[in-house]
Amino acid sequence: MKITELKSFLAIASHASFSKAANQLNYAHSSVTAQIKSLEHSVGAELFIRDRKGVSLTEAGKRFHKYARQIVDLSRDGMEAVQNTPKIAGRLTIGAVETISTYRLPELLFKVQKSAPDIQISFKIMKDRELYESARMGTLDVAFLVEQDLVVANTVVRKICNEPVSLYVRPDHPLAGRDFETTELAKYHHLLWALDCCYSSVFLKRMQKAGCHSFSYMEFINTETIKQCVLSGLGIATLTDITVKKEVEEGSLVRLHWEIGETFHSFMLWNKYRSEYPTLKFFIEMADQHFGV
Repeated sequence: MKITELKSFLAIASHASFSKAANQLNYAHSSVTAQIKSLEHSVGAELFIRDRKGVSLTEAGKRFHKYARQIVDLSRDGMEAVQNTPKIAGRLTIGAVETISTYRLPELLFKVQKSAPDIQISFKIMKDRELYESARMGTLDVAFLVEQDLVVANTVVRKICNEPVSLYVRPDHPLAGRDFETTELAKYHHLLWALDCCYSSVFLKRMQKAGCHSFSYMEFINTETIKQCVLSGLGIATLTDITVKKEVEEGSLVRLHWEIGETFHSFMLWNKYRSEYPTLKFFIEMADQHFGV
């Protein structure tokens, strides 16, 4: 069993593709295939299922994955530990939902780059489910997402800040500036993040509880698109307060007098087996200082 074989295994698992893994690692496709055959021979089990749908881990591959991740990470940590240099260097792969990546992380990433310019960061915008799984399996070093509460196996989860969610409209909207019952919301068009988003899900449950089982809405996967739509007068947007702070201060959007009734938070999580990796440890310390955790 070789480190190169384990790296190829992890890359294929991450991309669900032999060819994409080969491109990432700068190997020929045939070399990656040979490495996996050798690795499967060493562990005595088939690690991947190959069919028309693509490539996926077998049950044995899923069980083996976390150990492969730890072996590769420990190998990298060991190499860095013997380097006679005080500087922080290495590579981090960070994933986040679009809201956090745009409104919470830029200043932190700036501070990290200034303090440790030799850290190479690969940044990905991902969906919640992808972030859970990638952090759990160790294919991401750090993940950021918004939830009400969060527990993910094999990870360390840290709440970094509260994330208030409200309904926003243009100042000329009929509901702006006055109190109203939840049932009145059903008369208007709504702009929601994709329904698997935690606060969109809570909003729909509130509406259903009020007896509003049918009302008009659109789903989006981009905050800026929702903002532009609500600014155009298309409807009522359900958004985290941080995303519309500028528009509220300018007076182009106003918050409705209606409470969603639930609390949301931004979380940072990472694989617990990676906690002592020096570059990751440095990033987490910087994040803790930045967010005041």
